Amino acid sequence: MKLLNLTSRYFLQLIFAMLLLWCAVFYFSIQSTIYNEIDEYLTFREQEIIQKIKKDKALLNTSTADDRDFYIQEITQKIYDKERIKNPKGFFQDFNKYIPYEGEEEPFRRKQSVLKDREQYYQITTLTNMMNSEDILYTILLDVLVFSLLFFALVMVLNRFILNRLWKPFYHTIGNIKRYRLDKEVQLSYNSSSITEFKELNESIEELIKNNLTAYQNQKHFIENASHEMQTPVGIIHSKIELLIEEPNINKAQAVLIEEISEQIHRLSRLNKTLLLLSKIENNQFPDSSVIQAITVIKKCCDYFKDLLEFKNLSLQWQQQEEMTLTMNEGLAEVLFSNLLKNAIHHNIESGHINISITKKEISISNTGKPLTFDSSLLFERFQKKSDDPQSNGLGLAIVKKICVLYQFDISYSFFNDQHTITIIC
Repeated sequence: MKLLNLTSRYFLQLIFAMLLLWCAVFYFSIQSTIYNEIDEYLTFREQEIIQKIKKDKALLNTSTADDRDFYIQEITQKIYDKERIKNPKGFFQDFNKYIPYEGEEEPFRRKQSVLKDREQYYQITTLTNMMNSEDILYTILLDVLVFSLLFFALVMVLNRFILNRLWKPFYHTIGNIKRYRLDKEVQLSYNSSSITEFKELNESIEELIKNNLTAYQNQKHFIENASHEMQTPVGIIHSKIELLIEEPNINKAQAVLIEEISEQIHRLSRLNKTLLLLSKIENNQFPDSSVIQAITVIKKCCDYFKDLLEFKNLSLQWQQQEEMTLTMNEGLAEVLFSNLLKNAIHHNIESGHINISITKKEISISNTGKPLTFDSSLLFERFQKKSDDPQSNGLGLAIVKKICVLYQFDISYSFFNDQHTITIIC
C-alpha cells in the first residue's frame, strides 16, 4: 500500500470517528435542551393551574385529559405523604398516548406532583405532546448528518489534494532512484522543497549514490587491472612450461607432473576469464544491443560443438523452430546459448541426445542425464558442479542466470523422464 493511501486512510478514519462522536454529542445535547424546555413548560403550566384552582375549585374535578393538557385525581393522605417525601418537586415521565383522531399513539411527557386543599389530597398531572419536538430533533439530526457527510467528502478531496502536493518531491525522488543506473553516471535532479525531512532525504540519497559510484568505479578498475595482471604471469608460466616440456632430460614421471601443472594453468586462465566475464555482466558493461535472431545464434553455437557432439556420440534434434527476435548484446547472446549447449553436452550420457525447441517467446534445451545430486534451487549458483569433469568450473549456468537477469528473461529448470530441461522465456 502506498504511503499516501495509508496516511489518508488513517486520517479519514480519525475524521469519521470524530464526526460520529460529534453527531452523538450534538444529538444528546439537543435532546437534553428540548427536554429541559418541555420540563420548564410543564412546571410553569402546573403553577398556572394551581393559581387557577385557588380561584376556581371546580377545576379539582378535572379527572380526564382527553382534550386538556392537565388532569387532577384525588388521592389518599398516605399516597400524598409518600410522594411528598419521595418526589417533593414532582417527577417527569415519558409515555405514549392514543389519539383518537390520529388513530395512533403519540409520544407525550408529563409532570406529576401532589397538592393539598382543605384537608383533601390531589395529584395534579400536566402533559404535552412531544411529536413536534421529536420532529424538530430528527430534522436537526438529519441536517447534521448530511452536513457531516458533505464535510467528510470535502475533507477527503482536500486531504488528497494537499497530500499529493505535499509528497510530490518525495515521489519525484523515488522516480529518479528507479531510473538511476550506476553504469550510466547520470546526475540526479531533485525538486526543491521547504520541508526539512525531504531535504535531508535528498542529501542522504545523493551522498549514498556518490559513495556507491565511487565503490563501483573502484571495483570496475580493480577487476580490469586484476584480470590483466593475472593473465600476464599465467601466460609467462604457460610459456615456461612449454619450454620445459621440450627439454630432452625430462623423464616420464616429470613429464606427467608438468602436464598436470599445464592443465591447471589452463584451468586458472579459463577461470580468470570467466570470472571477469561474470563481473562485467553484473556491472552491465555490455550496453550495446542489437536485434538478433535467436535461431541463427543457436545454430552458430551448435556448429562450434559439432566435433564434440560427434566425439560423445550425441544426437542433436530440433523439435520446434520458430522465429524469435531478441534485443540484446550479440556477444552475450552467444555466451548465453554456448553455455547452455556446453552444459547439455558435458553433463549428458554416452549416446544420449539433446533437444532444442524455439518458439516466439520460449527457448528450451533438454538433454539426457542422471538426476542432480544436490538441490535444484542451487543449480544457477556459482561453483555448483554436476560432475567431476575437470573442464567444468561451475560458472557456466551462473553466467546464464546473470545474462537472463540482465535482460529480464525468466529461466527455469525441470527434470522429467531422465531429461534435464532448461527453459528461457523472453
